[in-house]
Amino acid sequence: MVEVLLDREGDASLPLGYRLVESEVEFLHCPGLSQNLMIRGEKLCNWAEVFYRARGISCQEVISVKREIRSVCSHLSDEHIQALMGQLGERLDILRRPLTIQALLQALYPATIWNTPLSVRHAASWLLWLFHEDPAEHVQPLLRRIGELWLSEARHEAREVYKASSRQDAQRLLEDWLGIGDRSAVPMVEEFPHSVPDALQEKARQTWTKRIIESHGAFFEQIEKLNIPFSLKKLAAKETRRYYVKNYGELTIPRLNQLIPYLSESELNQLRQYIAPQEPGQVPEEPVDVLKWFRQRYLPYREWQHQRADIEAKDKVQQSARQFAIWYLDSYPKALAGASLKKWISFNKVNELNCGENCLMLLVVLDGLHATDARYLLQSIRSHTQRLDIVAEDFAFTTLPTITQFAKEALFRGVPPIKVPYVEPVGEILPEDKSPAIKLASGQHRGIFLWRVLEPDRTYHQQNKSENLRQKVEGCLETIALIINEIIETIPDHIFVQIVITTDHGRLLGRAVRTIPVPEKMKGHGRAAWGETSKDYPASGYIIEDQLAYLFAESFGLSEDVVIPLDESAFLGNDDRAGSENYPHGGIFPEEIIVPWIVLTRDYVRPNVEITIKGHGRARRGGTLQIHILNQSDIELTLNEAEISLRNDMKIRLQLEAPIRPYSEITHSVDLEPWPSPAEAKIAKAVARLRQPNQMQFDYPAVIEIESEDIYVEQENILEDLA
Repeated sequence: MVEVLLDREGDASLPLGYRLVESEVEFLHCPGLSQNLMIRGEKLCNWAEVFYRARGISCQEVISVKREIRSVCSHLSDEHIQALMGQLGERLDILRRPLTIQALLQALYPATIWNTPLSVRHAASWLLWLFHEDPAEHVQPLLRRIGELWLSEARHEAREVYKASSRQDAQRLLEDWLGIGDRSAVPMVEEFPHSVPDALQEKARQTWTKRIIESHGAFFEQIEKLNIPFSLKKLAAKETRRYYVKNYGELTIPRLNQLIPYLSESELNQLRQYIAPQEPGQVPEEPVDVLKWFRQRYLPYREWQHQRADIEAKDKVQQSARQFAIWYLDSYPKALAGASLKKWISFNKVNELNCGENCLMLLVVLDGLHATDARYLLQSIRSHTQRLDIVAEDFAFTTLPTITQFAKEALFRGVPPIKVPYVEPVGEILPEDKSPAIKLASGQHRGIFLWRVLEPDRTYHQQNKSENLRQKVEGCLETIALIINEIIETIPDHIFVQIVITTDHGRLLGRAVRTIPVPEKMKGHGRAAWGETSKDYPASGYIIEDQLAYLFAESFGLSEDVVIPLDESAFLGNDDRAGSENYPHGGIFPEEIIVPWIVLTRDYVRPNVEITIKGHGRARRGGTLQIHILNQSDIELTLNEAEISLRNDMKIRLQLEAPIRPYSEITHSVDLEPWPSPAEAKIAKAVARLRQPNQMQFDYPAVIEIESEDIYVEQENILEDLA
């Protein structure tokens, strides 16, 4: 049976097997009623409809493409629609009907952004898409419409950016979010989650260089406080360094210390030639203070001294190093028995690692990573990915002696070296020199994994005499940073990933000359020797003779006695081979003993939550607390506990375990007895602890409004008026 299609708008595609009729003359020349026709044009369609109805032939209206497009977005003008149709071309015919705005935009600009779940990351992607695409004017109404839809659906803090629909809007918001403009003008607390485009990095450099000059370098302090990508802080640090190179008289130690986390060793050395760090001074007594001393005093001075041929500075380093050695020799045996140093020793810190049900923890143990190299590695990691946040950038004390065969297995098993044969590793050991990314990418693995990396120790030994040793070490650290980035990108997103970076031992920041003969019945390697000493040890467990410390195996948790030099010397090599070695290890200098302990967490985002605690009760009796929680994040949380502080020595801890769905609020009631007094209620403070499904916990200060009625308050005298 013949079919007649009516195309009133004149914009429909001609179906296969149909004849197009666009004028009365063409219509009159149609051969009878034996051919399928498409009649085009409003006037001709009206005439043809009457003609065919009289002959009992039905006509079918063709849906107008213009009307279809306008139904998606009513703000489109005829000119907009015509331009969209020209841009889409034949792709219009293959789009699934009915048309949707997402399908239309996907056909115009193929991208994942149109169907990605809404989040802060999606909002940032939207701004970058607008910035890079610079969409044409005829697309703007579509973009405004999709933005309206997203704005109404989104619940995250960055939803206001969906009001942007042009490159100009996006650039303004991006500059504010990145701190190039007014960072306080954007509602996002979270750091911008994507790489910063080159054009915006250049805009930041130009903008900030001017302010660095105007502030005489002080502007960097403002940049460091902003929650912006590491790459931009590094850029600002480099521009600040350039300023101080030309104006070194204005450089101060506090300003230099602010730049340390962002500059390379060579860049720091360039600045340190203009200003000497503080001298190390006395070694403190408490472990936590020793670590602070190492970070703030000893390490900067040691790095500065290492680059200078300054005999006086070297003498001061050696004096401090010897003080530290005596402190550690005194403290280490006591720590093995449970003294305060215990929790700071790296093999004991391994025992504290905790991984929840949906957690994968990777302990990356690099061989011989000293503090300076760890700083460079962390810079490289942060330059390659924004998905890893620093939870802890600490130090720990390693075992004695600082030799791989003693320290590494002790670290893996969480025990002193003497107990290694009797204890299993704390997690699954992954192969050396092989990226664990493929193994961990399946999403089937949970728990603790130990990845031992032979670098940078191998490069230090193989390239020890190379003039480019520093560059080669940095090259291998860069490779490790790339592998870590690969690991966190391949592990499925629903798994909570935490990475701990540490090492078995540090290294001497300097050159050791092999001058010490290896004692009889002992083996030597670098700056340590072990075997039988046949000495009569005192209660301290060690003896110092000249520049050598003899360690009693039993006191130091070893299977053999050990000898360690207290100066920068090393033991003779095989066949009494002399010579020297750059960056050796085995000794007891602070940089050999104090090692990095860096904890990184993937996609670390603090949920947006508001907590209020209210209640009323009678003092010393009972009452009810109402704990109200507003969860403005897109993940489910659990109210783990709440702690109310009434006085310095009095706290009320409430174990709750109350779930809170995403984008919801709950009020949790808790009976409390005894109820605080009015004085206690007035000064009460509260903290609530929330837990994510990945076991990450966050503490939040709560607004607390509790009232207390004291039963001993003097009552009003109702007979007073009768007196």
